[in-house]
Amino acid sequence: MEFYDYNRICDDAVINTITSRVIEAVIQKMEKLREQEVSPYVSGIDGLARYLGIGETIAQEIKNNKEIPCSQRGRKIWFKKSDIEKFMQRNKA
Repeated sequence: MEFYDYNRICDDAVINTITSRVIEAVIQKMEKLREQEVSPYVSGIDGLARYLGIGETIAQEIKNNKEIPCSQRGRKIWFKKSDIEKFMQRNKA
């Protein structure tokens, strides 16, 4: 009869579970980043804010003032990166 260290087995199982979840999360994040690099669109007010390096409130004002054209279906909003770049050129400081 072999002696099993049940604490060690539990620790290994927990570590394997955590490792698997971390790897899955990293893969999902990488896929999302890859989509953002390839996509000619920026999604949402938060995406516009990140792209411009501004706060979400200002990004919402820019959208509301129609300073950057957008497409909207329901609650989803998309901005063309080319339109954002044009906006940035017009508003250089």
